[in-house]
Amino acid sequence: MSSLLRTEAEERASLVDVDSYALSLDFTRGDELFGSRVTVRFRCTTPGASTFVEFDPREIHSITLNGNRIDDSHAKDGRLWLDRLEPDNELVVDATMGYVRDGEGMHRAIDPQDGQVYLYGSPASSTAGKIYACFEQPDLKAPYDVQVKAPAEWSVISNGAADAAHDAVDGWRSFETTRPIATYFFTVCAGPFARQTSEHDGIPLGLYVRATLAEELRDQAEEIFTVTRQGFDYYHRVYGIRYPWGKYDQVFVPEFNMGAMENPGCVTLRDEFVFQGHASRAEHLLRAVVVIHEMAHMWFGDLVTMQWWDDLWLNESFAEFLAQQGTAEATEFTEAWVDFSATRKNWGYAADRAPSTHPIAGTPAPDANAALENLDGITYPKGASALRQLAAYLGEETFLSGVRRYLRAHEFGNASLQDFLRAMSEESGEDIVAWARGWLLTPGTDVLAVSADADGVSIARSAPQHYPASRPHVTDVAAYRDGVLLGATDLRLDADVTAVDGLDLVERPKLVLPNATDRTWAIVALDQDTLAALPAELPQLADATARGVVWSSLFNGVALGTVDPALVLDVFEAGWPSEDVDPLLEAVANLISGMLPGRFLTLDRTPAALDRLAGTGMQVFQAAGIPDSRRLTAARLVAATSADTDLLRGWLDGRGLPDFLAGDDQFRWSVIGRLASLGAMESAEIGHWREKDPSVSGVLRSLSARTRIPTAEAKACAWSHLFDSDNASSHELSAVASVFFGPTDQMVTRPYVERFFVELPQLAGKLGDMVLHLLAADGFPSTVVEPATVEVAERALERQLPAGVRRSWVDGTSRLREQLRSQEEFGA
Repeated sequence: MSSLLRTEAEERASLVDVDSYALSLDFTRGDELFGSRVTVRFRCTTPGASTFVEFDPREIHSITLNGNRIDDSHAKDGRLWLDRLEPDNELVVDATMGYVRDGEGMHRAIDPQDGQVYLYGSPASSTAGKIYACFEQPDLKAPYDVQVKAPAEWSVISNGAADAAHDAVDGWRSFETTRPIATYFFTVCAGPFARQTSEHDGIPLGLYVRATLAEELRDQAEEIFTVTRQGFDYYHRVYGIRYPWGKYDQVFVPEFNMGAMENPGCVTLRDEFVFQGHASRAEHLLRAVVVIHEMAHMWFGDLVTMQWWDDLWLNESFAEFLAQQGTAEATEFTEAWVDFSATRKNWGYAADRAPSTHPIAGTPAPDANAALENLDGITYPKGASALRQLAAYLGEETFLSGVRRYLRAHEFGNASLQDFLRAMSEESGEDIVAWARGWLLTPGTDVLAVSADADGVSIARSAPQHYPASRPHVTDVAAYRDGVLLGATDLRLDADVTAVDGLDLVERPKLVLPNATDRTWAIVALDQDTLAALPAELPQLADATARGVVWSSLFNGVALGTVDPALVLDVFEAGWPSEDVDPLLEAVANLISGMLPGRFLTLDRTPAALDRLAGTGMQVFQAAGIPDSRRLTAARLVAATSADTDLLRGWLDGRGLPDFLAGDDQFRWSVIGRLASLGAMESAEIGHWREKDPSVSGVLRSLSARTRIPTAEAKACAWSHLFDSDNASSHELSAVASVFFGPTDQMVTRPYVERFFVELPQLAGKLGDMVLHLLAADGFPSTVVEPATVEVAERALERQLPAGVRRSWVDGTSRLREQLRSQEEFGA
């Protein structure tokens, strides 16, 4: 399908106002096709003009405009052209559409465990036309009347509530008319879903998941409902506007490309959030944050939708900000901001130093597909951090009053960044143009460095050389010695160098930490003396947020070439065993094990580093009296890094494990994957374990384990699955691509480096843009850290490439250069 240009959208919006969609979908036509009949009523401001709707059918049965038949030839290249429009128009399109397997359209998934079929609409920014003919742009919102024909034993869920008065007439199920929504928020989910229901404050609540996870949902439903209720109470207070969409269903769907999608009244989430096996506290926290995030969109994004895709950042940044704030304030997961500091912000810092960095706002989206390219660590955590700064800059109550003003002014309509800034200025009485220029319209991350001497303490603020900017920071600074807080003070950084008043230090600190409460978006640069003191100082640091800032400084310092990866290992061995905040414990383990071995550490140093990681994990695992969640995180680290095959074989059989892990399929697959990567398990044995676990997870993890086997035969088989499969799901492809180039298997993966850059773009004909973008990033050969890999990547970038692939490879090549520089500097 052709991607809608912004100029086309503006022209169409000036011509057309959409009044309603009446949509009928028939899911009883077999395994590949479904029926789609839509009646679109719309007005035209210029009678006699022409326009088009998005439409990508398999077969056309009839098209009429105002009762006149339209020839099928008017439908081409994903568009249906409409001529001689009248002031009031009725378009009726009856067609057969095709299911998709890449999550971009009406996705059809089969649960391998019981063979049951599940469907869900996932139109993203530009694929609603694969489901029904429509005006697919965010500022042409309209109410929907929906009917669905499906097997009688299936549940069917859509944006509107089921219409009991007209249910199951001739096999068709009807849904109540929705309030006006954008096309990319429309969805229908259908299949033999298991269901749990509840109610809160007059709002009907529903949870749905595939039948084979019914027991898990039953066990976890109350936790999810509790977070949902707490979220509604929080947002009713913050927004001052009642939830406007009637019922609130959350449908956990299989093979979902994103974390979740904020369809009003029918939120879709990936079904990995209904946990199989034991989950860590960090995973429970993440699920809570996602639930609160999607709920934020019911107002910010759904009630008020951006005018065009270049303001999509505001929806996501705002939901990201309030999700952390709401989770920390309204739920049991009070450590949400600590987790944000250690996980989300480090993702964002990496995105902001990549070649593809861009301003939070003001980045043109020339077409609809371009919107998805900027859904990254800048849109989410950096944007959220900027809004957190704006709240600190204006005062939180003033900020929230401005949000309420913005929502009330544009409810059920569309708005732009200028509308948002205007509401903030009107509410606060402040001109925030300069603030927006520095924070929203200029890319790059400031670096904060401390200078402490006999004359006092000062903080230097430096912007990236290529992106000069003057960003005010509302932040703080704290001084520590032997873990004791010697002094702390709030401050505002408006200049390149700011003298710090109010610390009143009577002892010389070992650690002076800017942004100790992590309120602003900046990388902290620690001097060499402070770095050298960290193995002793960090374990004594009582404040978890400050510890998170230190870890962030270390990991970003490694990427920037200012911190030796060996020092990070030293700090990890000294500080990680005493970490008592579960999400921070898990985040640091994931970062260090994913960043150093085979990447920033040379291949010859990697085995020893893995041994040190496994040894530290074992120290925590064997410690007395630690909570199960912490023991689980430690066991996962050992399972990912240990070379002790006897230990791993014992764990595979349940020996030496606590009861809660002994029969856990998810943990068992982690062990199997590590044994496979060590060459200690062959494909046939993996198949044996796959037969014992026929779930979706078993399918994906067995694919991943087979891919890890460091033999030419195993890699050839994995490569064939990645590039030659005709009906593999996006999750199956990702399971292969993300582990193909392992940290220690370069002898067998090196021959595939050039093939990756040649063959992946060839998948553009059969995969959607989102999936191709993900595979280009996940599969990048970042462990073959050699100048030759950079050369091959650079040659590939000289060719014509899909935009998402190009972006992933430009950024991947930049990270590869970072790794090479670090290895050259610190490799000895």
